[in-house]
Amino acid sequence: MPNGEDGTGTQLIERPFENPHTGDPVLGPAYADGYKEGAFGDHRLDNNPVGEPGPATDAFTEGFDDGMARFEAYKKGFKRGITVGLRGTTTDDFVPPPLGAEHVEDLKAAWLEGRADGLGVARIVRDGIADKALETSAFDTPTGPIHSTPTSGGRFYSQEFNGDRVIYFLHPSGDAIAIDAPIYAEYKELGGLGSFLGRPLSDTKRVPDGRGKVTEFENGTMYSTTATGAHEVHGQIGAKWKELGGPTSDLGYPTSNEQIERADRGKVNTFEHGDIYLWEDLGVQVVRSIQVRYRGQNCFAESDELSAQDETYVVATSVGPNRDATVSVRTPIVGVDAGGSFPDAMVVYQGPPAGIGALTVTMAEHDTGNPDEYRGQIEAGVRLAMNGLAAAVAATGVGLTVSGIALALANAGAGPIANAINDAIDSGDDTIGTAVFPLAPKALIGLAQAPRQRERDVEFHLATPLLTGEGAYKAYFDVTFG
Repeated sequence: MPNGEDGTGTQLIERPFENPHTGDPVLGPAYADGYKEGAFGDHRLDNNPVGEPGPATDAFTEGFDDGMARFEAYKKGFKRGITVGLRGTTTDDFVPPPLGAEHVEDLKAAWLEGRADGLGVARIVRDGIADKALETSAFDTPTGPIHSTPTSGGRFYSQEFNGDRVIYFLHPSGDAIAIDAPIYAEYKELGGLGSFLGRPLSDTKRVPDGRGKVTEFENGTMYSTTATGAHEVHGQIGAKWKELGGPTSDLGYPTSNEQIERADRGKVNTFEHGDIYLWEDLGVQVVRSIQVRYRGQNCFAESDELSAQDETYVVATSVGPNRDATVSVRTPIVGVDAGGSFPDAMVVYQGPPAGIGALTVTMAEHDTGNPDEYRGQIEAGVRLAMNGLAAAVAATGVGLTVSGIALALANAGAGPIANAINDAIDSGDDTIGTAVFPLAPKALIGLAQAPRQRERDVEFHLATPLLTGEGAYKAYFDVTFG
């Protein structure tokens, strides 16, 4: 049987066969050529050396059909041999079933030949997997049968072992590869041999730093640590990370597989201490940390309260990929007069771009309430609003969570968050207004690279619209590489 058809690395051996046209100088050779092409050759009817229609071509086709019947009998026998052989059987007393009305003994011989070859391949596979398990630490007990998958260059056989491990054996090359946990579990999740990673090229090995494990695949590499789990890197992002030093770089190990940066149609791998992005127009971008800062406020009109000054403060909430990553900070209370400009520099968020998807800003005028309690109520309102927008975030597609948050909030605007904040607030302080900044990673990086603007005494990248609930104010923020 040809190499790769069933991954055996063997072929039906050419043996004598019955030729019904023996003695005919034209039809006899034509039939023989067809039979050999069907049984022992490339199994293609169009390989007819006669070419022209007529009795010789008919004899070639007749021989080809009979040869293919022999080849099919061989394949059925081989399948039987593989099936019982992979179970550990070394001999088989099963009698070949009826394989055709003509050339009965010829077909039976082909089936038996196939079965013998199948048993032989199965024995090679079992022994190869067993030998690999013996030489590899922790591969103690098989937990399932041997499976087979066709691939270029042969067929991969695989058997799972205790602790979610696997050994792959490629026949006919004889290559055996052991993949350890948790890399194997992630590889299975991605689709195993059918995934974009392709076939494994190396055993799972320890990284020299002692923290991690690594396995090489055709189209990428997978790393794992106890803290990060198992994740792959590939393509331009993987190449850049390895250029920086891979797991020994200041980025550390990957904390995600390559994901879609859905807001701006990019790609990203997140790492322990930063992210690597890829956009067609920007190329590869390595960002270790982003810092979002409150830069101050400007008063354009005071409230109509009787006090000499308004006393204002801002609650800024960085909206992260999950509830615990959504955190608020409160600025100091500032006594302001109309026309006043009040610069500041308070960190609202610091971390990788994948840790923030939006910034919500609520300005309040202090009266009799507790500003810290007010901050907690605003944060609770933002979290409640994000719960309500979960379906909208999910509808933006699979990929980087904060990118989906930015998309959903860009579509929804400030309304859902402002309403949730107003419903959550039970305080003696008055809300001046709420604004929302969707902040997808590409936007954050662009802001950090851009020059600051200036309004009165405040320098900024982001300014709220005029907030006019009580007086008229703007709050300002900038973005820097942290």
